[in-house]
Amino acid sequence: MRRDKHINPVLSNPKKRDQVPQKRKVRSDKLHDIKIPVTDLMETIILRESRKQWKGSKTTIGTELLLFGLENLFIYPDVTYSDFPSTVHCKVDHEIYQKIGEHAAEWKCSIRKAAHRIFIEAYKKKQLGGITDGEI
Repeated sequence: MRRDKHINPVLSNPKKRDQVPQKRKVRSDKLHDIKIPVTDLMETIILRESRKQWKGSKTTIGTELLLFGLENLFIYPDVTYSDFPSTVHCKVDHEIYQKIGEHAAEWKCSIRKAAHRIFIEAYKKKQLGGITDGEI
């Protein structure tokens, strides 16, 4: 004779229930990380600029440059994309990522290539301090 009700429920084998694991929610303020390849000279200049700022980093300078390019520049000439060993990370929110995605769809390239194109133009603009090629 088997008991259905045990005296000590902790020692009894619980019946296995088929539970579907719940998916974790994605944070609403999650940032997208975009790696932009840069030359060694550009990397040293970005590092120097980041050291000038108090607790600055390559990521913050790279993100500022990318945002400057998206907000203030309207014409982005075609740039040859080559994958360099050194990269700069840019952390952008979902809205900015969508804007870069729109440019990527327009230019028929990847988001990383579109971000590279915007970043290089903003870098030239900041470096020269004036009007770059193709801007009116």
